[in-house]
Amino acid sequence: MTKKDSEVEVGSRKSERISSSEEKVIISEDSGNVFARINQILLWSSDNPHRWPRYLGLALACLGLIWGSFITYIKVASPKYKSEWTLILPGKGMGANVSLVDIGQTSTAAASPYASASTNPKSNYKEFATSLVVLREAAESLEMSVREYGKPRVKLIDQTSLLFFSIEGSTPQRAQLKAQALHQALLNLLEKLREDEIGQHEGSALKALEGYRKKLEEASSRLLAFQSKSNLVSMAQFNEIVMSIEQLRREKTQSIASLKEVEGKRYRLQRTLGLSPRQASDALVLQNDQVFQENIFAYTKARQALITHKAKWGINHPEVKRSYSEYIAADKSLKGRFNSLVESEFKEKELLLSLKGDSTRNKLMQDLIDFDVAKQGLSKRIKSLEKLIAELIEERNRLTIPASQLDELVRNHQVAEAIFTSALARTDTSKSDVFVSYPLVQLLDAPNLPERPSSPNKLLAFVGAMASSIFVIIGLSLLWIRKPYIQKILKKK
Repeated sequence: MTKKDSEVEVGSRKSERISSSEEKVIISEDSGNVFARINQILLWSSDNPHRWPRYLGLALACLGLIWGSFITYIKVASPKYKSEWTLILPGKGMGANVSLVDIGQTSTAAASPYASASTNPKSNYKEFATSLVVLREAAESLEMSVREYGKPRVKLIDQTSLLFFSIEGSTPQRAQLKAQALHQALLNLLEKLREDEIGQHEGSALKALEGYRKKLEEASSRLLAFQSKSNLVSMAQFNEIVMSIEQLRREKTQSIASLKEVEGKRYRLQRTLGLSPRQASDALVLQNDQVFQENIFAYTKARQALITHKAKWGINHPEVKRSYSEYIAADKSLKGRFNSLVESEFKEKELLLSLKGDSTRNKLMQDLIDFDVAKQGLSKRIKSLEKLIAELIEERNRLTIPASQLDELVRNHQVAEAIFTSALARTDTSKSDVFVSYPLVQLLDAPNLPERPSSPNKLLAFVGAMASSIFVIIGLSLLWIRKPYIQKILKKK
């Protein structure tokens, strides 16, 4: 061994004695500290070369504690069974739209419960399910205390409307009954909250409806009183009068145009025939009477004979006198028949016209008579229309002011009726959607009957014991080898 090596060894021994003395001082100062005591037990030094029994004892103690706890947990812990079920919340509310004919319309729309960023129905329902009210009701339904019943676990899945529930029980049947009781208690709470909300809304709505009803009754009373006083029932009555006036004026205009047309045709036929309508009517009557035609024939024959005899003989000739007597008799018979058929005076002209009968002329005379009758009818119709129009105009003028008052009263009544009916319909439709504030919840997966216990979990306990054992061994190993590393660090410094 060289001198240099002996000096290094001596220096290292001095440093070891110095560090050993320093550690002894530290241990003596912290002798009351538990951690210092452990450090004193596990510390390696030249004065304590046999430390491995201590490490071995400590390792066995730690491992014994770990595995003893594991065995105790496996043997002593009572089995627990977990029942699980899943709820789903639909994402949209319902809406309603009611149309009231001639009155108005009302609509209700329930927004999606997920529309607001500040509230989340899933979080609310999670708090409901774990609230003391729901747990107490579920426990009482199973004749248990809240502490015995326990608290369920609720898991929310982001970006979904699902809620996963689980609860433990001493037996599979017990766990399933607790799950069913909790689900029913949650539904009961939601139903109570919905009924309370509807009751509060309905109370305020009924107060508003009472005010609307009073306004409607006042408007109806004023309208009925005015109708009975003015004899004007509705605006339709007044509008019908106005429309009747316009319709009669159009009919009058059409009648005047028809009258002018008929007068023109009558004038042309009258000039063509050379007869007045009265003469044409008399001529048709005379032509259609067989006796009168026979009298004409006898009269014409007697008259012709008289003229012939006068031309041959004198006035006192017996033949002339006989012919004259026959002529007088025929003329008398003709005039008598003429006066019995028509009211006109007997004139030679009418007699000649009656002899000119043919089918064409008779048709024109019949047309002349028809046009004359149409002219008289149209003239009377125009006069009647003028009289009726004047009466309706007078009635319209009398009802103009009452009609404007009635229109205002009817409009006020319609507004009051629309408000009342819409409010009533809105109240009724709002009752149909009870899931506005508390959305509908549906059972997606019913509480199951667990087949195996959820605890004690032997595999998980074994893995934990193994991990703990490994950590203990690693920790003691680091304590065992720490001294050389500390010395190397001190030498570098």
